[in-house]
Amino acid sequence: MVRFLDNIEREKAIFDLVIESYVEESKPISSSYLCGKYNLPCSTATVRNVMVSLEKKGYLSHIHTSSGRVPTKEGFKYYVHRLKQEDFIKDYSVDIDLYLQRIYDESQPVNYILNILAEMSGYTSLLAISGRDDKLFFKGTRFILEQPEFEDIGMLKDLFCVFETKIDEFQQVLFRYLDDGVSILIGDDIGVEEISECALVVSGLRKEPVMCALGLLGPVRMNYVKAASCLNAISSQFKEVMGALV
Repeated sequence: MVRFLDNIEREKAIFDLVIESYVEESKPISSSYLCGKYNLPCSTATVRNVMVSLEKKGYLSHIHTSSGRVPTKEGFKYYVHRLKQEDFIKDYSVDIDLYLQRIYDESQPVNYILNILAEMSGYTSLLAISGRDDKLFFKGTRFILEQPEFEDIGMLKDLFCVFETKIDEFQQVLFRYLDDGVSILIGDDIGVEEISECALVVSGLRKEPVMCALGLLGPVRMNYVKAASCLNAISSQFKEVMGALV
């Protein structure tokens, strides 16, 4: 059972449960759903009042054809803002070891690493390289098609338009995050209009003369902790092949 220390903690906890449930279910989340799934120590009316308060703050949106609510972009940003780098250290080493047991093609280390990252996370993996030449690689676009948000053909067209005609602009976005931490960009924060309904998680790597930015692209309804943890887990493996990239 979830327990609350005070009203502030209760609001934060309920909001986090809405986020986590929405990421998993991809549908509006109701107070009765939360109470039933998490055995909350309060009534559905209390949870509903908390959700109304969160809606007034702009963190949730009420879909009138449903009794539930969904997080807004501002809500996701509020959630991400409260995450810390130490939240992104979930151990995926076992998963990586399983992937590394496959036949490793040393002639294509980039494809190998990006495929692992995409399969582990369930999102499209990206790699921007700044060395003698600037390059951008991506794998796992099939995962985009599995996200219900991209059943909207307009969104899908805009996304693939970026990959085809705005690759340099997108590459420069990634190059802004060449540090060792994890950066999370949601919606307009990415800075590319066509993918303002997406989210981007980026982690930079440096091994002179090569500078790289690894990223994961997905819907705003992204599991940010998992995505960031996957980036952290793959970084050490990736550093070993960086010397072959330029």
